[in-house]
Amino acid sequence: MFFQQIRRFSLFSLLFLLLLTVASLIFVYLVSPLRDPTFQPNSANGGSLVPWLKSVKESDWLFWSSILAFLLSSNITVVIWQPKLSNSNNRIFYFLIMIMSDVVLFGFFYYTFLIYLLTQWLID
Repeated sequence: MFFQQIRRFSLFSLLFLLLLTVASLIFVYLVSPLRDPTFQPNSANGGSLVPWLKSVKESDWLFWSSILAFLLSSNITVVIWQPKLSNSNNRIFYFLIMIMSDVVLFGFFYYTFLIYLLTQWLID
């Protein structure tokens, strides 16, 4: 019963995180300095040229993208491995595999978000 509630909640939160990820990607695309025709690449002026976002530092973009990558990887890991963990006699083995898959997914999402931010010139 308890594991079914966790699974149901993790599915809803995964849907929410996927929508948040898509919204974040669209937001980054819209505030990218590449949308400004006067932007000069390789001029060490990374960051958004939108006036109300000029105070957002590059470390802030990296911090929030790493949080989003962690939440997304953790949620996907729980959705995938939770049924096996709850129905198994060898829980320690599945828990270790779950942790390793979470680390791999986090690395994948983090570097994907980092490359996306680099291609949008929001970080130098």
